[in-house]
Amino acid sequence: MRNFFKGVRKHIAKLDAGHLREQYELVSDELTHAEKLLNALKEGFIRLDANGAVIQSNPAARELLGVEPEDALPSLNLPHGVASRREIAVTYPEARTLEVQTIPLDDETIVYLRDITAERARTEEELRIGATKAVRDLAAGVAHEIGNPLNAIAMNLQLLERDPTDTESIEICKTQVKRLDSIIRGFLHALRPSRPALRPGSIDQPIRECINAFRPQLEERSIRVDTDIPAALPAVAIDPDQMQQVFFNLIKNSLEAIKDGSTISISVRDEDDAVVTVLKDNGPGIPAEQLGHIFEPYRSSKEKGTGLGLMISKRIVNEHGGTISVESAPGEGTSFTIRIPRIERRVRQLK
Repeated sequence: MRNFFKGVRKHIAKLDAGHLREQYELVSDELTHAEKLLNALKEGFIRLDANGAVIQSNPAARELLGVEPEDALPSLNLPHGVASRREIAVTYPEARTLEVQTIPLDDETIVYLRDITAERARTEEELRIGATKAVRDLAAGVAHEIGNPLNAIAMNLQLLERDPTDTESIEICKTQVKRLDSIIRGFLHALRPSRPALRPGSIDQPIRECINAFRPQLEERSIRVDTDIPAALPAVAIDPDQMQQVFFNLIKNSLEAIKDGSTISISVRDEDDAVVTVLKDNGPGIPAEQLGHIFEPYRSSKEKGTGLGLMISKRIVNEHGGTISVESAPGEGTSFTIRIPRIERRVRQLK
């Protein structure tokens, strides 16, 4: 289409009025057809210019948001020019959960909206019963992961048969047994997650404990963690141990993605209805085609990754009444945003 207009502009002096009118009528018909297709979609579609202003939207976008996109977008704080994926809750005209994706396209940003209320409404029991394929994939992955430590244990036990005083082989066996235990625990937690024991607390506690746990590795690799955490934060209903697992998974993923000497930034801010934590690294980023599947099991971009960590993290955050979203662009790093509702907001949600 763009090439057509360039061609017309270049040769406009040579075209008579009749021929020019005929070409523009063809283009008009194509645009009308494209607009009809867009308006027929059940998913929301919004085009933003470089400044974030709405250029175009379809009726589904207005229906899903409950208001005009121009009125809704300022409160969503969507990024421009980068791929992202997040979930939002809307209450008008009815309570539902939307998946919001941003897709960079030239100087514009495409916003894609999808109603995932039915997906979110499924209980864990329904997930275990209905997701036969997912369980089969999990089991196959665990079997594969277990094979390597078992082989290492077998080889070192053979060495111990020859030399019972071989302390190095003993230590290797101990390490591999711990690894087996970790793999099995992760598998069981993915299938039988425990409900969070919620109590009033501050989000900064699990964050600081995770940073301290990674301190030796951070110092060894000269990786800096910049934190911006206010001294006084409103209380949220959290299970500190489970939230620590969420931040452990996110920091671990960042460490595996970034180079030595890189930086991880963690900031926390207080909003009217939630406490928001943003964890960002300056790694290679995640391709847009992988971003939409990042919280699914066995969608890891790492060679030996299972994808269970992010799947479990999303489940934990959702069970806290919150949301987790990701923004990334190749070469520009990755940013995870966790929103945990303030206690008074969560009480309103449960009523």
